[in-house]
Amino acid sequence: MEIHLAAVQVAWSPALYASPQAFAERMLSLGRAAAEGAGERPRLIAYPELIGLPLLLTVAGDTHALAAPSFAAALARLAPRHAGRWLRTAWRARSLGLGAIYGSYAVDAYRLWYGTFADVARDTNAVVVAGSAFLPDVDEEPSRGWHVRDWAVHNAALTIAPQGHLLARTAKVHLVPGSERGAGLRLGRLEDLEVVDTKLGRLAVAVCLDGFHGRVLSTLDARGAQLLVQPSANMHPWETPWVPDPRRSEGDAWLGEGLRARLQGRQSLRYGVNPMLVGEAFGLRPRGRSSIFANVADADARAAEGQKAVAALAQAAAVAPIDARPGLLVLAPDAEHEAVVRAHVPHPDGLASAT
Repeated sequence: MEIHLAAVQVAWSPALYASPQAFAERMLSLGRAAAEGAGERPRLIAYPELIGLPLLLTVAGDTHALAAPSFAAALARLAPRHAGRWLRTAWRARSLGLGAIYGSYAVDAYRLWYGTFADVARDTNAVVVAGSAFLPDVDEEPSRGWHVRDWAVHNAALTIAPQGHLLARTAKVHLVPGSERGAGLRLGRLEDLEVVDTKLGRLAVAVCLDGFHGRVLSTLDARGAQLLVQPSANMHPWETPWVPDPRRSEGDAWLGEGLRARLQGRQSLRYGVNPMLVGEAFGLRPRGRSSIFANVADADARAAEGQKAVAALAQAAAVAPIDARPGLLVLAPDAEHEAVVRAHVPHPDGLASAT
């Protein structure tokens, strides 16, 4: 049996967040494009990191804030009308700072974020990884309705079942120094990373930088994850020198040192899906080429037939590696424009049966 994997490379802009309807309609349109050609195959649709962050401004109802030169400036534009609301939230959360601001809009923003992608999941009959947002943990139960369960704010991703139910909330474990650590976020915990059973196989999420960390990959591999989604928002130009080693480009480092390379030879992990954010909003210009990877290393000779099946299918689908990088099945055409990348690959349980 085959499965359908899709990464949605979203171009964000102030217009995308001008209203709940604008956001929901665009995400649904992209989701339908991502599901094209799936046929009867189980399908996964993954969206990029930070896709839900500006929904804090959408639900605040101030379109002028969306045009601010930075996200901090956007929040500052809300202050004259919303300072009292922020203080009341700070009192309830017993915490001052940015966390109280995020928390002031948390329930409405979460419901819009989750509701939008639950609709995508139901419409496309897909497991959906709904990118990420800066929000506390929101829950729902009959006597309290929608409420903040835990006021700690994480850069967290949602995984949603085809029926629209939440499967997992994944908090980012490794925050980017400066930009994220100064944004009022808490670290996620390695021990809280979840692996969920789906018709596609056992699925896990590693938010952006987490996909570069060996301990995250090892932990999820040991827990039996077969598919790994890495929602990303890279803020460095794709063709400029990579900061740790200027002899290489940013894009070369992503493909050479990132999820593709770290997937190879793993015990359980078979596929990686890396949707990336592009566009321009709030003074940020994320860049990256979304991609889909396979573990094609023959570290275990018993899995050789299964690995050959992946390579043969990629070649037949005309998505063979664009260069000599083993396991690169498909790559977005460029690092700046909206795109959808898809691949049909053998079910990971079929690969396991070859061992």
